[in-house]
Amino acid sequence: MKYVKAVTFVLCSSLYATVAMADPVQTILNDARTFCASYENGVFDAGDAVQSVDLDADGTPDSIVDESRFSCSSMASAYCGSGGCMVHAVIGDRSWDFQSEGWRMMDWNGRPILLIARDGGWCGGAGSQLCFEAVTWSSGEMLTVMPPADSQ
Repeated sequence: MKYVKAVTFVLCSSLYATVAMADPVQTILNDARTFCASYENGVFDAGDAVQSVDLDADGTPDSIVDESRFSCSSMASAYCGSGGCMVHAVIGDRSWDFQSEGWRMMDWNGRPILLIARDGGWCGGAGSQLCFEAVTWSSGEMLTVMPPADSQ
């Protein structure tokens, strides 16, 4: 019985470690591929959606996954809506998601800034108006002056 418990513990621990250490970029791509295939067996293409950038100025490449670059053979607008497309900023095993009309990386005296074009609804305007959110990372946390979604 002790052997069964030990094997069960090891298997569960291994599964947890695999889940906890899953690559967010691969998870995002796999989810998009599954979504595409779910409608008329569509064929997914990530195109150039994954861009290597240094988001936190540590010299290690991080990733931006831009869903506006995804395509699905069975759905013309599977990944974007009138408010834009999802952009995922990935550092290590963490990911932050933004609804976006576009994005650019900027450098401010050696500090990387992710500039996100937002639908006007995010900042008190009409959906057709654009506003911009500047995002940086410090000590492993995302920083922005945008109010949290809960407080709007």
